[in-house]
Amino acid sequence: MFAGIDVGGANTKVATSATDGFIDTIYAPLWKNKAILYDVLLEVKQKFEIGAQAGIEAVGVVMTGELCDCFTTKREGVLHIKKTLSRVFKNVKFFDIDCAFRDGSEVDKDPLSFASTNWLASAKLLSEQYKDAIFIDIGSTTTDVIPIVRGEIKAKRTDLGRLKFGELIYSGVLRTNLATLLKKVEIGEKGENCRTSSELFAITADAYRVLGYLNKDDYRCESPDSHAFAGRENEGKSRISAMRRLARVVCCDLEEIGEDSVVSIAEQVKEAQVAELVASMKSMKQKYELKMVVSAGIGDFIVKEAADLLNIEFLSLSSRYGKEISAVFPAYAVTKLLEQTFS
Repeated sequence: MFAGIDVGGANTKVATSATDGFIDTIYAPLWKNKAILYDVLLEVKQKFEIGAQAGIEAVGVVMTGELCDCFTTKREGVLHIKKTLSRVFKNVKFFDIDCAFRDGSEVDKDPLSFASTNWLASAKLLSEQYKDAIFIDIGSTTTDVIPIVRGEIKAKRTDLGRLKFGELIYSGVLRTNLATLLKKVEIGEKGENCRTSSELFAITADAYRVLGYLNKDDYRCESPDSHAFAGRENEGKSRISAMRRLARVVCCDLEEIGEDSVVSIAEQVKEAQVAELVASMKSMKQKYELKMVVSAGIGDFIVKEAADLLNIEFLSLSSRYGKEISAVFPAYAVTKLLEQTFS
């Protein structure tokens, strides 16, 4: 059996290759404390060593956590992640920008070839099944929009390149500051325009908690005012708490503007994310004549709405693999790709 680990800046995701294997997403904010990764990986290793998970032959790794600002450079971040994984696990294989698995010694020689590879593992696995499609993965923080044409992954291999060409949208459905999505909102019965505050008052998780797309368990990050809910975190992730945070986006409280206005703000958040995704999808649809979208991640509902607006076929990987695997798809993909190399 094989395991895959996707080390992000906020979450570490894990999957194994076995049927009914181990799947998990662990909130582990490296940007707060890079040493947390070691503790998280030890916990994962302990789970691997019990029951049906015992007997891991090799561990495949992809990452994006090297971008965290606890590292002075991406190079430092990649090497820290590599070193930590190599301390905890034996036979670790790192997935590079050429879609090949390498030993840790190769990471030391060219660290940047292993930076930001999680989306690439997903696209590589899917390119074997869907030769012509736009692969989209909306997670907690970012959105990958990857064109696959005749089985070839057309996306750039760096975050900078993908940002330039609309293949990476730096917003997700949990951790994104609403002020980065909305400079103005319409509020009140008359739909008056109102500027938003640039403070970190609310995040996308709050909008989708209010709209009902997320429940408390789905809210897998800290709320902007988590300090106020120490010891009672569930209360901080309630719908009413999310509504209060949304009201602050226009420098109000819930008493001042009421629930209807707060719900309207949440709906405008979704509209903004859908519109941004539509723009990227439309460009790729026209450039490559693609007629299908394959979607992974926890933001399926955004992709579905965008696909409907463009009248393009929509396939959710949740329907094929289940919601849990879809949510950790890069970890699952690197596991299956590693299994192929050993077969």
